[in-house]
Amino acid sequence: MCVNTCMTMRVQTQYPGHLLVANPNNPRDELSRSVILLVNHVDDIAIGIQINHPLDSMLLEEVAVNSNIPFNYNQNALLYMGGNVNNSRVHVIHSTDWAGVSTVKLTKDISITHDVGILHAIGAGKGPERFKACGGCWMWNNYKLDRQLDPHNPMESHSWEIAQANPKTVFGLDGVDMWRQAVDDAAHFNTAQWF
Repeated sequence: MCVNTCMTMRVQTQYPGHLLVANPNNPRDELSRSVILLVNHVDDIAIGIQINHPLDSMLLEEVAVNSNIPFNYNQNALLYMGGNVNNSRVHVIHSTDWAGVSTVKLTKDISITHDVGILHAIGAGKGPERFKACGGCWMWNNYKLDRQLDPHNPMESHSWEIAQANPKTVFGLDGVDMWRQAVDDAAHFNTAQWF
């Protein structure tokens, strides 16, 4: 009996394909007012990519050119600070109208691709309609994210709210505007869990 109940509770606390939204009371650090797309949340490990902090110092075109990838995309494609782990690796969050070798579908509308094939496609004007390229990721292990998601755990300095990822928020907003919308989305998500 406890095995099924415990497994059900564990599944409910894992949120791949959802947004982690920084609690307004979090410390003022690199995660302050951040919105992170969870791309993996299994057992004791979670991996997420921050999607609301565009870098001022680099565009996606520079990454492509430095990798000898032809890039004739007709707009300035921003590069986002995705996290402090593997920040030399680019992950592209994108609409599901394009798929490559390493593409993983996170929701019905949002996918992620890790290989350079997507940079070739974007550079040739044949990539996804909507995308965000992010350098690096955030990683939690030893159930640290689960502890930060627990509102009754006073030992963690960071706490997070959960919101469903949707294209309007993920691709349409940046910075504090995205964070404010995601806080609102998280309130609706949490309220829906009551019923």
